[in-house]
Amino acid sequence: MRKKWLTVGAGFGIGAVMLVASGMSAMASTSGYDAYKTALNNTKAEKSLTAIAEVTITDNGAKVLAGTANIKLNHDLDAGSVAATIEGGTQTHSANVYRQDGKVVFKSGDDDVYRVMEHNAPKWQHEGVAPNPPKAVEQVFDALMGNVRELATVESEADGSKLAALHLSGSQIPAVVNALGSMVVSKAADGKEWDHGKWNHGKNDANPPSAMKVDLPKLTDNVQVQTINLDAKISPDNVLEQQQAEIKVTGTDEAGKQHVLVIQLHVDLSGFNQTTPERIDLTGKQTEEIRHDGAGRGWHH
Repeated sequence: MRKKWLTVGAGFGIGAVMLVASGMSAMASTSGYDAYKTALNNTKAEKSLTAIAEVTITDNGAKVLAGTANIKLNHDLDAGSVAATIEGGTQTHSANVYRQDGKVVFKSGDDDVYRVMEHNAPKWQHEGVAPNPPKAVEQVFDALMGNVRELATVESEADGSKLAALHLSGSQIPAVVNALGSMVVSKAADGKEWDHGKWNHGKNDANPPSAMKVDLPKLTDNVQVQTINLDAKISPDNVLEQQQAEIKVTGTDEAGKQHVLVIQLHVDLSGFNQTTPERIDLTGKQTEEIRHDGAGRGWHH
C-alpha cells in the first residue's frame, strides 16, 4: 500500500460510520429499524460532531493493520478536519486533512508540503444534508437481505439509552453478502485496491517514493464470511453515540495455509452542535496546488 493511504486515512472514519450505519438501519427489525433510523437521522441532522474511529485487521491473531482517525465536522462553517494514523507491520504513517475556506488541504506526516485543492463539493454537502439512497435501492437491498432484518435486537437501558445489535453467523449471513465480502478480502491483498487516488508529481512514477507494506494474506480458496457483528449505542437524546462492527473471514492461501481474518471497527460520536474543526495557517509553509481529475484518474498539478 503506497503513500496515498493518506486519502484512505482521511476518509475511512467517516466512511466507516456511514457503512455500519447504513448496514444496521437496513437490516434491523421493525422496532429496531424505527429506533435506529430515528437516531441515524437525528445524528445526520446535527450541525457539527466529532467522530473518533479505530479499525484493526488481524490475521490468525496477529495484527496486520491498525488505523485511527479523529474527525471533526461542522456543516454551518462548511469545515472539517481529520487527523489519521495508519500502522502496518513495523511502519506507522500519519496524515492531516483540513477543509476550510472552500479548499481541502492535505499534509502527510513524512512530508513538509501542504497540498491544496479546490473543494468542489456537491450541493447537498454545502447545505449540510447527506443524501439518502433511492427508494428502489432500499427495496432491492431489503429483498436481498430477506429475513435477516428480523434477527436484530434493541434493548432499553436504565438511563434512557438504547443498544441495537445484529449478530449473524453461518447460514444467517445472506449469500450476496458472503459473496461480496469474500471477493473483497480475496482481492485486497493484490495491492491494486489500495492504489486509488494517485499523486502525480510530474514524474513517470505517479506514486510518491515511500511505500507502506501491509502483510495481508491473499486468500484464494474456501473464502467465507463466518460472522458479522454490528452494535450501536443510541443516547437518551436519540442520537448515535457509538458504533461497533466485527467481521470474521476464513480461507486458505495459495500454499494451502488456513487464515482467519478479523476486521474490527469502533467509532465514538460526540461534540454534537459543539464541534469546531481544526484549521491550518498556511502562512510561510510550503504549499502545492493540485487538482482532481475525477474518479480513477488521480491527483495532478
